[in-house]
Amino acid sequence: MKLTDERTEMDFQQIKPYPETAWNSESFACQKPRPEQGILTKLLQGGDPLPWCRANETVPVSMIEEPTPADIKQRLKENKGETHWDENQYSAGSLNKLGRIYFYLTMFAKGFCVFVAPIFFPVTIGLFVTDDSVSISDLSNAITTMSLLVFLPSVLIWGYAEASERGYLPMPWFMKAVKHFTFSRSTGMVTRYKNNKELYSHPFSEFDCYLVSSPNHQGILSYQLHLVHRYHRYSDSIPLHTFTSSQQPDELKRIWNLIQRYMDTSQPMPDVPELEPARAKDPTTAAWDAKNNRKPDYWFSMDDVEFEEALLELQAEQRFKPTQGPEIDLFNGGTQAG
Repeated sequence: MKLTDERTEMDFQQIKPYPETAWNSESFACQKPRPEQGILTKLLQGGDPLPWCRANETVPVSMIEEPTPADIKQRLKENKGETHWDENQYSAGSLNKLGRIYFYLTMFAKGFCVFVAPIFFPVTIGLFVTDDSVSISDLSNAITTMSLLVFLPSVLIWGYAEASERGYLPMPWFMKAVKHFTFSRSTGMVTRYKNNKELYSHPFSEFDCYLVSSPNHQGILSYQLHLVHRYHRYSDSIPLHTFTSSQQPDELKRIWNLIQRYMDTSQPMPDVPELEPARAKDPTTAAWDAKNNRKPDYWFSMDDVEFEEALLELQAEQRFKPTQGPEIDLFNGGTQAG
C-alpha cells in the first residue's frame, strides 16, 4: 500500500497526532540526576537499573504465546471491540475477591454440567437396571436430589455467566476489574492504582526498571521485574514480571524492551497479536506498516498451527539478537529537546 493512495491519505488525516507529553526517544528533555540511594534500597531494587534504550523489535515470546490470535478475535467479538491494550493505553487489572470466587464457581458449575451430569444419569439408570436391590423410589430420589441440589443450580450459574459474557444479560455488579496500572502511549504517562484509586501518575521517562533476583527455599534464583519511580520512594512499584510466567532473565529484559517500544511514539508499536487491531489507528505504526507493506492481518490470518510455527521461528531469530536496542542517556546524552 502506497502513502500516495487517496484512501490511505484520508485515513492518516483521521488519526490523531501525539501530544507533547508523549515519550519520544529521539527528542526528550534531560532528566534530573538520579538521587543517591542507600545500600538497603539498592539491595531491595537489585542494584543498578536496566539501561534505557531506543528499543529494537525483539519481543518476549513467552508473553505472546497466549492468548492465540483466534482467542483474541473471539474475545474482541464478545467484548464488542473493547480491549485492555490498544494504540492509546495498556491497562493491567484483575477481578476483585467476589469476582474471583464467582469465576471459580462458574468453572465448577460448568464442570458439573459438562462432565458430571453426562456420567451420573446413565450410571444411575444402569445401576437401577442391573441391581435388583435398587428400587424405583431410590432411583427417583437420587435423580431428584442431584438435579435440584447440584445440576439445576449449576445450569443456572453457568448459563448466566455465558449469557452475560455474550452480552445477553447484564454482568453481575461485583464482576468489576480492579485496576493495577496503566501505560499510556498517547500521553506518555504511567499510572499506579490501589483499590481502583490513583496512587501516583508520572511521565514514563521518570521511571527506572530493576531486574531483581532472590533465591527460593531450594536455593534456585527467581526473578522479578519492577518499574520504580526515580524521584519518589513509593512503597508500591509496578510489577512488570506479571507480563509473563517465564523466569528467564533475557525474557524479562525483553519485556522492558517491549514496554519502551510501546511507549516510544517515534517508533511503531511492538508487533504482537494483541496490538494488531490497533496498528492502523496509531500514526507512527500505520506509516511504518504502509511503508513496509506489512499485512494488516499478519497475525489474525494464522490458524493455531501456523501461529505456533511463527512463534518458533521468532524465538529462533531472536536467540542471537540483543534483548534491547542501543542505549540512550536520559541525563546527559541523546537528542535533547529544547
